[in-house]
Amino acid sequence: MWEIEAAKAGDMPEIDELIATVDGDRVDLATDQFVVAKSEDARILGCGRLRPYPEFCEIASLAVADDVRSAGIGRAIVKRLLANYEGTIYLICDDDVVDFFRSFEFSLLPESDVPDDLRPKWDYFCSPTGSMNLMRRG
Repeated sequence: MWEIEAAKAGDMPEIDELIATVDGDRVDLATDQFVVAKSEDARILGCGRLRPYPEFCEIASLAVADDVRSAGIGRAIVKRLLANYEGTIYLICDDDVVDFFRSFEFSLLPESDVPDDLRPKWDYFCSPTGSMNLMRRG
């Protein structure tokens, strides 16, 4: 069993480690941007971040521990993040999660639509992989 809750300062080292396992965005991690899925024994099973920008937010740093994938944790984290913000939300993701985010009404956009504030991140994550996807909701 697990529950979704706002992250606490003491959770940040474990959050950082979990994000590192998926090569996620570990830049400027801030406790108040995260929600976590915690097990009954307080282990962080998953995390996600709603990172604010001047005109939109970004879902970032979404990670779920390997041993609990496909248990609905990622879906619950995204639902909580979406409930926290009603404006435009962007995300940058790999091909294998595009359909997952489509189920939350995110749409694929061309690279030319990357907002200026997200361009440095886009360039950073695209250079090693060669391809990423930009998605937007709202």
